[in-house]
Amino acid sequence: MQSTIEQLENNRVLLKLEADPQEVADAFDQAYKKVVQRVSVPGFRKGKVPRFILEKQFGKEVLYQDAVEILVTKSYYEAILQHKLEPIENPKIDFEDQIEEGKPFKFQAEVEVLPEVKLGAYKELNVKKEQPVVTDDEVEQELKALQERHAELVATEKQTLEKGDFAVIDFEGYLNEKAFPGGAAQGYTIEVGSGRLIPGFEEGLIGMAPGEERNLNLTFPEDYHQQELAGREVVFKVKLHEIKRKELPALDDEFAKEHGDFATLDDFKAHLRKRIQEYKEEAANRKFEEEVIKQVVAGSTVPLTDTLINRELEHLIHHMEHDLEARGLKLEEYLTRTEQTMEQLRDQLRPQAEERVKTDLVLTAVAQAEGITVSEDELKDRVGYLLQFYPPEFRKDILKGKNPSFIENVRSSLEREKTIKLLVGFAAPEQEAVTAVKDDEDEREEEVKEE
Repeated sequence: MQSTIEQLENNRVLLKLEADPQEVADAFDQAYKKVVQRVSVPGFRKGKVPRFILEKQFGKEVLYQDAVEILVTKSYYEAILQHKLEPIENPKIDFEDQIEEGKPFKFQAEVEVLPEVKLGAYKELNVKKEQPVVTDDEVEQELKALQERHAELVATEKQTLEKGDFAVIDFEGYLNEKAFPGGAAQGYTIEVGSGRLIPGFEEGLIGMAPGEERNLNLTFPEDYHQQELAGREVVFKVKLHEIKRKELPALDDEFAKEHGDFATLDDFKAHLRKRIQEYKEEAANRKFEEEVIKQVVAGSTVPLTDTLINRELEHLIHHMEHDLEARGLKLEEYLTRTEQTMEQLRDQLRPQAEERVKTDLVLTAVAQAEGITVSEDELKDRVGYLLQFYPPEFRKDILKGKNPSFIENVRSSLEREKTIKLLVGFAAPEQEAVTAVKDDEDEREEEVKEE
């Protein structure tokens, strides 16, 4: 097989291919083996009809289509490998002549390929990196959050419900005097003023006394997730059983001991400070990593095409649709509520799609430039780790090789991780000065001077 390549506009190439007579003959032999399994000839068992009988009975043309498909597929993929191309769509095939045994067969294939990325100086980046610190206020906030989570609700002798109290209620909602699904609960506890229920519900409870019953005339918000209730006027019949208040545990050494192997509250605070520090350092590292990638992409030249962008747009919209369905909302309903068309949504997501495509292409180019690969042991370890989170049947299919795309996705993910790690290692971090620690120290110095 001979092939030449011609560069066209917009990352398209034209492959001109020619198969020699022997390759054509081989394609006809393979075509015969396929066709003979599909036809029936009196006097012969299926699949056992000699080729000359087959051609005499049905004409040699019966082999043409299969021979062309076999030859085109083989020749096209050989040319792709020879010219090191990465197609991103199916090729458009044009034939110069009809296939015929004993003669060469010529055809052309036009296809769009991945654009060539021109990398910038990705080994010479200076990227700002935060030096996270933990203030005393942050430790206190974390401690108070824990205190809130371990608070208990205790009964009160109050006879009038106020904002900030906890109400234990029964309620049932009626639409057009009929109870609607999901609109009732018994022994439900709500903090009055928390905003957890629809507007007007919690405010309507204020002033109630234990044992009192009350009707609340309310209107569901226009953007309520249940379409059948959105914007509708309803009546909630409510009965207040009990008024409770929140009782916070004391922040003392006993509180510290209940949360781990800590002798004193100060020990526990030191533990919280360390935990917050680790969290903030992880966040700073992620931010640094994102900034490194952003600079590498910005310094590279990436010619984008509509094919790649539209493919990524479909990917983003598919994920968006999945997320909406998890919240009980269809994409069509979302578009209606946000008063936009699908085309407007695509325009809104297009910049994100372009950035994602550019990032993927640049990281792939870096991996190729640096010779980054994933070993079979690395792949095996990661696949084994991931499979523990999947159902048994899926795991069996993977181990039997029935889902090669899953393996390739894992390989790509690993390659991406290794590429990003390499880029982060190349980058020289510029430490950002953090004033929070200095402020705390200055305050302590002022206190000492005053004393």
